[in-house]
Amino acid sequence: MNGEKKTILVCPLGWGLGHASRDIPIIESFLRDGHEVIVAGDEQSLALLSKRFVGIKTIHFPSFKVRFSKRKSQLFPLIWIAIQLPYHILKEHFALNRLVKDYQIDLVISDNRYGLWCKNAKTVLITHQLKVLFPTPFRSFELAGQWAVRFFAEKFDSCWIPDFLGSDNLAGELSHPSKIPSNAEYIGILSRFLGIEINPTSINWDLVGVVSGPSPQRELFIEQVEKLVRRQKTKTLIMTGKPDEGTDIIEKNGIWYAGHLNDSTFASVLKSSKYLICRAGYSSIMDLVALGVKCLIVPTPGQTEQEYLAKHLSNEGLFKVCQQNKLENIDISEAKVELGSHDSSNLLQNPMRI
Repeated sequence: MNGEKKTILVCPLGWGLGHASRDIPIIESFLRDGHEVIVAGDEQSLALLSKRFVGIKTIHFPSFKVRFSKRKSQLFPLIWIAIQLPYHILKEHFALNRLVKDYQIDLVISDNRYGLWCKNAKTVLITHQLKVLFPTPFRSFELAGQWAVRFFAEKFDSCWIPDFLGSDNLAGELSHPSKIPSNAEYIGILSRFLGIEINPTSINWDLVGVVSGPSPQRELFIEQVEKLVRRQKTKTLIMTGKPDEGTDIIEKNGIWYAGHLNDSTFASVLKSSKYLICRAGYSSIMDLVALGVKCLIVPTPGQTEQEYLAKHLSNEGLFKVCQQNKLENIDISEAKVELGSHDSSNLLQNPMRI
């Protein structure tokens, strides 16, 4: 941006905290360069980022809401999402035009929100999912889905893919389909833990469970971890992924819970725990890789992206995988933490040029 100080709007998708958390290094970079950053998003995203960046300007700008079924199959919820999505993309597009005018925005960073392109500001789309995986009865629509992703991605000035270029990547076919948008570039992984200084934790946890994603599968995941804990009788901390509940660690019926932790403490807890269980969301995967941590990952039932990631990363030997309905009966050793030797300073593959 030629050294000029700009006003930058960062808009993460609100389906869980993953999109907001992976935008932290981007916001840090902009603030370090002296730009004004405004964050627009859902309540949970704003709660996380306003605590992380005290005093940052925020705008309530909710994204399209989703709710999955309690069943293993998410076929009907996904069909309902697909029907509504085009309308919400256009709705967000016109709403963004008003924000750009009202706040005199120079640059928009849209994390997986496909309607946030604009002619009156430079726009960047962040996405790792260039190939949308459809449930089995609708696999024939995947080529059309890839075309739709490219169509909307190319409306932005740039498309940043948070993964590595080439075969040594994390997201497999999701980020490396047969054809990528013409404006796309791979920027390496994005994680709040890149280059972080880790403070030693005062408590050594036997098991840590990291919860993420939309309801009701979030609550079902917590129930499964709780059943496992009571069977194994381990000293356990469950991170519920709710920053609005604060960072206090509270005990209830022999299990400890925290809505959220600051980045340094969170990283320390993950690296020092004996056993670790996480969702298979891509942002969580990037966080674990940034810390050099291997553990047990549990895909959200019926969420095709997470199911693919879990299978892909398991085949690559990077993580162990367990299905949610089998979690309460596993041998706890399956969740044993393994520490690697990743140099997180090299995980950002290319500079993010704006």
